[in-house]
Amino acid sequence: MYKYLKFVSLNWKGLLFGATLMATSSFGQTYFVALYSGSFRGFFSLSDGELGAIYAVATLFSALTLPWVGRLIDRVSLFRYTLFVAMGLVLASLVTAFSVGIITLGIGFYLLRLSGQGLMVHTAMTATARKFPFDAGKALGVIALGLALAQALMPLAAVGLIGAIGWRLAWVVNALTVTAIIAFALRLLPTTISIEKKYSDRITAPPTALRLWRDPRILLTLPIILASPFITTGFFFHQARLSEEMNWSIAWIAGWFIAYALTQALSLIISGPMLDRYGPVRILPFFMAPQGIAMVALYLSSSIWVAPLYLILTGVSSAVASTLSTALWMQLYGQEQLGRIRSLVGAWSVVASGASPVIMGILIDQGITLRFQSLGCLAFIFIASLLSTKAGLLGRENHPS
Repeated sequence: MYKYLKFVSLNWKGLLFGATLMATSSFGQTYFVALYSGSFRGFFSLSDGELGAIYAVATLFSALTLPWVGRLIDRVSLFRYTLFVAMGLVLASLVTAFSVGIITLGIGFYLLRLSGQGLMVHTAMTATARKFPFDAGKALGVIALGLALAQALMPLAAVGLIGAIGWRLAWVVNALTVTAIIAFALRLLPTTISIEKKYSDRITAPPTALRLWRDPRILLTLPIILASPFITTGFFFHQARLSEEMNWSIAWIAGWFIAYALTQALSLIISGPMLDRYGPVRILPFFMAPQGIAMVALYLSSSIWVAPLYLILTGVSSAVASTLSTALWMQLYGQEQLGRIRSLVGAWSVVASGASPVIMGILIDQGITLRFQSLGCLAFIFIASLLSTKAGLLGRENHPS
């Protein structure tokens, strides 16, 4: 703990920059957008499946855009890149606020997902991993606390804001908040960013997209990497419907996001040093086990106390997932092409997080409850975990050349 605190105290500006960006990404994260789902469904007269479909299409287009825009972080200054991403998130909030139909709502979703959940996280994670390659696990864990803090505070704040001024004005307030936060974050950046070298000897050639998708390690690890965004996003997006199925109030679930965030914070503090010590490949097959238990709990009982249990267990897996993949790509491929690799694989995470709301929404429309769908999620976790165990058996000779 002393070394942990010393690391933070010596590098607080760089870590605070990353944590601030992670917190700001909340405006494009599903857990936050989903708080407005009832307002969207009511105003635009949409069913769960229809709203999920619009969200999924917007997310799909953002995923297609992410690799092209995400790799620019390898070529543009961090200050300019962050400013560009922030402007996109402000625009996204305003488009959502003044949307008049499903097309403009879809454009708002697209910009929110691309600039918030996609690029804002991408910027924070890539910049931090490059800045602290020797302590990537700890550093990524620390900045992820920014998102955990936001998840503790923003749900109740958003619900209160919607009730007080309505969902449109609430999104205008969101745009102003993003502007203020990013203005603060940019002041933390030094004029030059020094990047330590650690993994450069591990790459013989910059991997192309085609070579990456031929790499068996990508194919074996991708299912478990995608499991967390798929399952978490789907259940968070339909949390209003889940509360109806379980006879929980939406305020009850929103209140327990504090426990979810605290669990994430504690898990991040513990998992960061573990990633540095044991390596992400060894941890990969086991990090989704808590969320698997959460799926079992949702299926077996509708007690109001299942809500905090489900959120706490999800928080453990989400915490590890938020840092593990970036550390994994650093270990497997090095830092020189990290922006490109993260954006390529990150695009699939965005696809997964966008596909789950529409898939789950369509199943809900067909009468298949979220409670029953939790069993399918459990099966996916089990199979993906088994596949990921094979990744650790593959040596460097399997790297595509």
